[in-house]
Amino acid sequence: MSVNSLTSSINPFYASLQSNSATTSGSASSGASGLASENTFYNLLVTQLTNQDPLNPMSNSQLSSQLAQFSVANGVQAIQGSLSSLMGQINQNQGLQAASLIGKSVTTSGNQLTLSGSTSTGAYDLSSGANAVDVLVQNSAGQTLAVLPQGPQAAGMQSFSWNGADVSGNVLPAGTYQFSVQARGTNGQNVSSTPYMTGVVNGVTLGTAGAGPTLELQGQQGSVPFSAIQNII
Repeated sequence: MSVNSLTSSINPFYASLQSNSATTSGSASSGASGLASENTFYNLLVTQLTNQDPLNPMSNSQLSSQLAQFSVANGVQAIQGSLSSLMGQINQNQGLQAASLIGKSVTTSGNQLTLSGSTSTGAYDLSSGANAVDVLVQNSAGQTLAVLPQGPQAAGMQSFSWNGADVSGNVLPAGTYQFSVQARGTNGQNVSSTPYMTGVVNGVTLGTAGAGPTLELQGQQGSVPFSAIQNII
């Protein structure tokens, strides 16, 4: 093999290295696959130095540049490993915290009411104090089934309970309902509110690193991210 052909076969490796180094912030694994390993890099470097054209040797700046690029890519790969380990530890800690919520009632964003017994509970957050607050219990079609007067309420998080009866006093069957909040201020103006669901935590799924654990709430379909929990009752 001629010196020029050997150099030509090695140079694409360094072209790949330069390309990977420029994109290490987006994907350190790409740099790692281009390098293959430290031994491969150094073997290729020694081969290049041993077989370089004596009439046109590699300059010191080229050598320094290649070594610096390898160092950067290798360093980013190490940082990625450290971050992955840190995310795993954070996910594990969140899982332990989430497990401690099993059997407790929590609030999370949503306007769902689950009637599985004699009562169902919900919550809402008022942007300011209100002179009168009504909670409207509705079915999936948006039809109002019951009105729950709450009276004057202060700003902030408030909770309510529903005995499962409609406006005529008839007890509705167990199932999933919805609710909305109508709040009025001192001058009759509307006061904005945010609805929250409440439920008892039945189980916890740890999930993958970075995704965080999810909670299974009694009577509710699907899971709720641990980060969505607003209050623990």
